[in-house]
Amino acid sequence: MISLRLTRWLLGYVRFKTVGGSSERFLNHCARSGINLWDIKSGRECEACVAVQGYRAIRACARKANAKAKVLEKHGFPFATKGIRKRRGILYGTILFFFILYVLSIHVWSIEIIGNETIPTQQIRMELTRLGITTGTLKSKVHPLELQQKLMLKFPKISWLSVNTRGCSAEIHLQEKVDRPPMIEPEEKSFCNIKASQTGQIIFMDVYAGTPQVAEGDAVIEGQLLISSIVENNAGEVSLKHAGGKIIAETTHSYSAEVNLKQTAVRPTGQTVTRRSLCLFGARVPLTFEGKPDASYRVQGVHTDVKLMNSVLPLSIYEETWTQEKAETITLTKAQAIAQAQKIIQEKMKEELKDVKIITSAPTEKIAGNKLIYNLFIKCEENIARESEILIK
Repeated sequence: MISLRLTRWLLGYVRFKTVGGSSERFLNHCARSGINLWDIKSGRECEACVAVQGYRAIRACARKANAKAKVLEKHGFPFATKGIRKRRGILYGTILFFFILYVLSIHVWSIEIIGNETIPTQQIRMELTRLGITTGTLKSKVHPLELQQKLMLKFPKISWLSVNTRGCSAEIHLQEKVDRPPMIEPEEKSFCNIKASQTGQIIFMDVYAGTPQVAEGDAVIEGQLLISSIVENNAGEVSLKHAGGKIIAETTHSYSAEVNLKQTAVRPTGQTVTRRSLCLFGARVPLTFEGKPDASYRVQGVHTDVKLMNSVLPLSIYEETWTQEKAETITLTKAQAIAQAQKIIQEKMKEELKDVKIITSAPTEKIAGNKLIYNLFIKCEENIARESEILIK
């Protein structure tokens, strides 16, 4: 019923009455002619509704019944837009509006990434751009399954990913993998000796398995056999074991670093330039008309999405800050050069001296030309036991 009323309104209809003649004869002629009438009120004068296309036909039926048809009311879209149709600008503007609305509706204007924790959002956006998915891309070019496979191949940390297009938005939901604890594999039956990983003097020994070849207080060199895998029992029988133990020795390490006293440093001058632009439907509209600086500058950009009710709009603000930098030659003091050398050596020590107890350290420094040569001698206690596998054919 509602669809019938809507159809009649879109096509347009009129309400009329007949003046004079016979109402019954008029209705009979309309029925023979196949004219559809509704909401009929019959009496001396007949009132009814008819579609716009059928109004001319009822005039012939009215003449046959010696009556005249008179329009009482006009309804529907054709009559409602009659005044507007005379103004072509409004008509063309309405058509253009719906055309633009249709063109905009077939594009993706916002891309939202949800669920990433360790993977930076910017990296995912850069990969989407490489794959041709950006703001303004046609929705027909977004193939969810293909895009899902390519993103998971690019980012192995993703365990699950789905791509959904909703309206003019593309939502990428993902879940990252949870690192599982390492599996402890069962030990295979193997044999090995314990050898010295560093040169030093043994101060403590704790042998788990095997036959010790040195004693506390002995000096050993790197690669020397400390614990043998050959074990002899009381009966004189010999067997091979997986030797193991802790051998704490006093060792020494030396580190050296060279630092140039004259260096080139890039420092900010304090002059900054801020440029803002509005990104609307993939197009960037500048809000600041100041050009890029000519001197040496460092630039940093921040992209801020605009949201409405947790939905990303095809509108964002991009702000970039240009900070002027100036390169200048500086001469370090001896204290500054030593601080740089110590920092370099500390980085080396973090990698090489793990789980090592430092007892004493003796630094020396000297200046040769424009360089500071810094040496550090360290005496420490560490476990020098290192397994050396025995290959048996």
